[in-house]
Amino acid sequence: MYFKVYHKLSKEPIATFNEHQIVDFCMSNKETIKKYYFSTGGQKDLMEWEVFAVKHAELFVQKAKEREEKEKKLSESVDIKEPSRLPFFIIGGVAALIIAAVISAFIYRAVTKDDANRRVHDLSAQTEGTDPAADAAEPQEATKPAATAPAKRDPRPGDDKFIAKAPAESLLQATWEKSKKPLPASLGPLDLKEEMDKYLTALQTCFNDRAKAGDKNLRGTVNMKIRVAGDGTVLEVLFPDDKYKATLFTDCLGEAIKKEKFRMFKSKEQVFSYYYEL
Repeated sequence: MYFKVYHKLSKEPIATFNEHQIVDFCMSNKETIKKYYFSTGGQKDLMEWEVFAVKHAELFVQKAKEREEKEKKLSESVDIKEPSRLPFFIIGGVAALIIAAVISAFIYRAVTKDDANRRVHDLSAQTEGTDPAADAAEPQEATKPAATAPAKRDPRPGDDKFIAKAPAESLLQATWEKSKKPLPASLGPLDLKEEMDKYLTALQTCFNDRAKAGDKNLRGTVNMKIRVAGDGTVLEVLFPDDKYKATLFTDCLGEAIKKEKFRMFKSKEQVFSYYYEL
């Protein structure tokens, strides 16, 4: 697995590391670690340091164990006088304790700081009306199409392409002039992530409602294409994957997203891709 590191100010990738190198980078830059954000799947999966540390905590714990074992073997293979062994083991033990304490602190902060983020990652947990073990054990039969996709409705023209009209330039200009702050030309990746985080509660609600209604096949990656006008109005939300296109679940999610505006930006419209992992 490879990890990309981006600088928050420039929003440009600065390095790509493997799972061993990323731990060394984070530990070497622990004083300035919040100046960076991380990714394992491109810009649509950008993570703050706290979230990254939680998601990949096992790498840091494993690295601490490897260092401790390496130091132990080194101390046993070299003929060192007995008095010099104690400081060596103390340093290794203290380092391991510090790393474990840092990871625990980040886990606690991530869980308590943003409960919505924690809950969206918990969507794969068993909910009322769903039984993952039973789903896995039940053989897939051609006579049961409902077992391969979420419940669907009849197709509509707006399921495959954008068809809504954007606001007129004059209306947008009038709205922009009311803003007390300078507006960006468009929203960057971090801005879009902050806006999409507002819908995590709605995502949870739509998921639970459909699960209780008997929809058992919702888990997966929900890819979206979202079209937003410069005044922050969400014009349209498309779900390009066949699994989620024209489903009752994504109808619920799409309507929730369109109900709340984005922050404004000084362009007629902006189209971007995003995804939620269920």
